[in-house]
Amino acid sequence: MTSTVPAEFGAALRAAIERSGLSLNEISRRLRAHETPVSISALSYWQNGENRPERASSLAAVAALEAILGQRPETFTGLLGPRRPRGKVHHRFVAYDQVWRHPETFARALAKVDATPEDLDTPHRISQYVSFRVDGDGHEESMRVRRLIRADHDGTSRFLFVIRCSSLTREPVVLFTEGCRPSRFRADVPSSTCAFEFTLDRTLSAGELAFVAFGVRFPPGQTGEHTQMAIFRPARDLALSIEFEPDRLPRRCVAFFQSRCASPPEERGEMTFDQGNSTFQFITLDPLPGQYGIRWSWT
Repeated sequence: MTSTVPAEFGAALRAAIERSGLSLNEISRRLRAHETPVSISALSYWQNGENRPERASSLAAVAALEAILGQRPETFTGLLGPRRPRGKVHHRFVAYDQVWRHPETFARALAKVDATPEDLDTPHRISQYVSFRVDGDGHEESMRVRRLIRADHDGTSRFLFVIRCSSLTREPVVLFTEGCRPSRFRADVPSSTCAFEFTLDRTLSAGELAFVAFGVRFPPGQTGEHTQMAIFRPARDLALSIEFEPDRLPRRCVAFFQSRCASPPEERGEMTFDQGNSTFQFITLDPLPGQYGIRWSWT
């Protein structure tokens, strides 16, 4: 019987964690004490085989893990083998700084709710449905988000959401929640980047599924002419929709996908509006990591 190197590494790490009795939170804390920090979500990706450590800092953390979990040296590092080839390969996980422009603004906002960008995708977003509304003045008015999530580890009690506004004259307002409740809101004001923390109605064990939903009203006067959502590991489906006022329809509205922030966007479909249809939907099955969005123009 044979298996791939990443799967062997993940299985060995998961077994050692289970034998140790330590939580991922405690292991992450001890790694920070060793000056080899790794987020809880990254540890979860490693043990589930969704990602593997490759950077020098990550390999140093794996060596520290061997000591923390009571393993002999090279127990884990010996299973990693050579780095995987780069190039046109669809990775199962993509780092946030490859997907976002100006990722430092998201990191600053998330730090204010005691989180890192790696925490954004845990719990795993299996399905995500996001709808936006543009008002009669052409400004983004509100959004609604519905997610099917799966816990990566025991004790999952919160999830995070970030969005960048065109201006931040006042705080966004949470309109409703389902399966969760607002906990904290913080913003990186210079970049108008907003970070929301929601507490789940019940704490999830590893592998448990839950449905959550919430709505957000933006501050007045949002002048952007595009909206987009990022995912960092594959999902089952992603749906974006945008609704305009019937008496103020854009001249052009097009969906796009961008695998990396350094890559050019790929157009995925255009919408021609009429008075009987003022909503544009962009639906993707089995989406790969990257940015999915809709842009429009009035002239």
